Amino acid sequence: MGSLLFVTGLLGRIFLLSDYLRGDLVALSSSQLQTTANYVAGDIERDIVARRILLEHVAANFPVALLRDRQSLQAWLAVRQDVNPLFSLGMLVLSSSGMVLADYPTLPERAGTSYVDRDYFQQALHGKFSIGRPLLGRVSKLPVLSMAIPLRDGAGKVRAVLLGVSALHSANFLKSLYSMPVGSSGALLLLAPQDKLFIGASDAELALQPIPQEGLHPRAEKELKDWHGTSVQVRDGVEELVAQASVPSIAWLVQARMPTNEAFAPLSRLHHFIVRNTLFMVPLFFLIVVFVIRYLLKPLMITAKHADRMTHEEIPLEELPIFRDDEVGHLTQAFNRVLSKLIKSRSELQHIAHHDTLTDLPNRQLLADRMQQALVRARRSKGKVAVLFLDLDGFKPINDEWGHEAGDMALREVAARLRGVVRGEDTLARVGGDEFVILLSDLNGNAKEVSEMVARKCLQVFEQPFIIREQSCKLGTSIGIALGDGNCATDKLLIVADQAMYLAKESGRGKFVYASECANCSAEGRPSVCGFPPV
Repeated sequence: MGSLLFVTGLLGRIFLLSDYLRGDLVALSSSQLQTTANYVAGDIERDIVARRILLEHVAANFPVALLRDRQSLQAWLAVRQDVNPLFSLGMLVLSSSGMVLADYPTLPERAGTSYVDRDYFQQALHGKFSIGRPLLGRVSKLPVLSMAIPLRDGAGKVRAVLLGVSALHSANFLKSLYSMPVGSSGALLLLAPQDKLFIGASDAELALQPIPQEGLHPRAEKELKDWHGTSVQVRDGVEELVAQASVPSIAWLVQARMPTNEAFAPLSRLHHFIVRNTLFMVPLFFLIVVFVIRYLLKPLMITAKHADRMTHEEIPLEELPIFRDDEVGHLTQAFNRVLSKLIKSRSELQHIAHHDTLTDLPNRQLLADRMQQALVRARRSKGKVAVLFLDLDGFKPINDEWGHEAGDMALREVAARLRGVVRGEDTLARVGGDEFVILLSDLNGNAKEVSEMVARKCLQVFEQPFIIREQSCKLGTSIGIALGDGNCATDKLLIVADQAMYLAKESGRGKFVYASECANCSAEGRPSVCGFPPV
């Protein structure tokens, strides 16, 4: 049986290792492909931004008076274009009616041409910088991208439109899209999902072709726009590894695609190598498995049984015995270290589960447990318990003015001050954003006096200003007090204390108000103020 398992394990190892290596190779190839897509997208983004900055700079320094002098306007454009020739097909100034006033380089075919029907012209005429839809140029008959920006006079009125035109295949625009190799059979694609167009590709013939509804990408159009990263897809029966990155300033997408049979070719070669070597090694290891497996597995089985008994709580958690200083022994030592950390972590998790992470005070869950215990003791000894429900006054302005981090600092300082008020056997808990509860247990006939004394101490700790980020700020508190005996319910006691706290706020804040004892609460759960006026 051991030999059969060994042979089966070897055969299984081939397939499992292949899957494992495929995952690593997918990750490596995906990373490389994604890097290529990101690089090309970044290069295109820089091209777009550089042209926009140039247009904005030219428009900002444009002398409106030149609109009446075509020759001077032509010369002015020539200087800007020659100094920084980013637009391969030049720059044009269009009148408000869409006609060409001047262009450089000068093309006779542009004279008399109207751009009034172009989307980018209409947007620029309304005062917005605009990047047009890639299309075939009327004059150049080449795939072009046009950018337009309004030209304003001193009063801010749009007087004309400055237009820059770049050929999609020019030497200084989208260069990396056509020059960056993707393996031996991969390709780069530049898409405009909003226009459903290929802007360009490693295959120049795809420029300005419509994106097919099916076959390019198996995702819906919205998902295509939002998706970034890598995936394995099947297109036209060919499995491909695809990486996608965005050109944010123009909402274009760059896709780098490579057939998986090329990307995973090293895996196929490695798979054949593993198969050949495994078949050669099976006879060699056959005898080793038969004679050694029992010797190797015996300590492991003993250790496993010991661990199994611990998981069934038959014995306490303890370190596992170590029989030999070999691989199994090292594994056992490592398990013992993990077990030690697990015991420590369990203790820490128990603390976290019952304490507020910001102030390290007991949370609502631990408070409820301690209240239940206190009420049991009160029922047994015919004693009383008191619940003081505190809500901070003036805390929201700190959050609004200085942010939540300052609010957290204030809450930690409040917790530190209130800790000095309660006794060791009492409980101070944080039960909400700026709500605290003090549980006074094991009280007798003087419960009111004790709770009143504690409430006054609580008010006193707020007399000293709080220093938050070197700024002095004032905080206060309103306190609702509920007294109960062993017959009270935990939630009822908290409810009436909470409602008494709201009475304290309504009566002027910075006060404390007693609710009637829990046993005498009205059916609606509303607290009634004690015989003396609210403090």
